Amino acid sequence: MPPLVARMPDDHIDYEPSLRGTTLRVYWFMLQKGGPAGVREVQRALGLSSPSVASHHLTKLERLELVSKNSNNEYELTRVVKVGVLREFIRFRGIVLPRYFFLAVFFTVFLVVYLIVTWGSYPTYFDRAAVVVLGVAGAVLTWFETYRLLRLKFA
Repeated sequence: MPPLVARMPDDHIDYEPSLRGTTLRVYWFMLQKGGPAGVREVQRALGLSSPSVASHHLTKLERLELVSKNSNNEYELTRVVKVGVLREFIRFRGIVLPRYFFLAVFFTVFLVVYLIVTWGSYPTYFDRAAVVVLGVAGAVLTWFETYRLLRLKFA
């Protein structure tokens, strides 16, 4: 599989109008899959009405040079572009995650470690309250944003 190339800001192709609705859902599937996928696999995974619908959207992605067709008639992702809702996600070790995921993990780990470390000690009430309030607020807000992005539907 050829290496994925991220688009640089100096590219003049506007993907926004073309990457919408079902085409965006197909592109999202290809991003998550990380490997080649056939027309029928895309159709089944996304619940599309027929293989020709999946083929249409894969061909559209191919014209945009975001996927390429290999010798096995499977499509492979060739470029990663950040348009629309995709700006809020990052690829980390082959997994597509919301940007806020890492902050949510940080705040949660910070809060748990703080509570474990200070369990037997007696910091002042203000110190403990300030840290717990900030830790809980940070964790709750970032987990909420992570959850919101994961539930986001491509319309």
